[in-house]
Amino acid sequence: MKSTVLINLFYSIFLSGIMEAKNPHFVNVEFLGAHNLVGLSFDSRFSEDSKYGFKIGVGYGYEDSQSSMGFNIEFGGENAKFRTSPVGYVRGRLLKHAISAPISIYRLYGEKRHFFELGIGVVPYYAEYKYNTELLIDPTMIKFVEHKTEDDYRYYGLLQTAYRYEGDKILVSAGLDIPINTPGADFRQFIGLYPRLSIGYKL
Repeated sequence: MKSTVLINLFYSIFLSGIMEAKNPHFVNVEFLGAHNLVGLSFDSRFSEDSKYGFKIGVGYGYEDSQSSMGFNIEFGGENAKFRTSPVGYVRGRLLKHAISAPISIYRLYGEKRHFFELGIGVVPYYAEYKYNTELLIDPTMIKFVEHKTEDDYRYYGLLQTAYRYEGDKILVSAGLDIPINTPGADFRQFIGLYPRLSIGYKL
């Protein structure tokens, strides 16, 4: 209950910021990272001269694979098909679909057109899972156990680092999204590392 209230409060603050947004602000097409496969985001500074800003968006990803063991299996092994969402990797589960709504604040370091972007935020998401086969290991045996994971709504913390270029009308940002195992995330590891690309247009 507390986490839901905090997330709703977080969104209310940022939605009010959108309504009063000052230049510069952008609409971005997002690829990979916390937006899964593809998404859209609204990106704005808090004021015209500020190096602090925020982003709020929505993203979608789908998967078609029979292995939950990571990039080395998925992109080169017998079961390699398609995986796009960080959620499947860090939770060790096979997904069908994932919808996320990343929201973050950031600080820009640099001058004129070239910046280093450092951000922190939260990513509420909905995930629909497949039946999963999990490898269990104990001192006496190794066995596969078949189980079904329930579809669910959860959230995770997020760090973002990126190089950011701002032209007269175009924004390009490329870097890493770093999901963090926060209460309610149910990750099997503390963090993940996932590439992200943003291409934006200045409004």
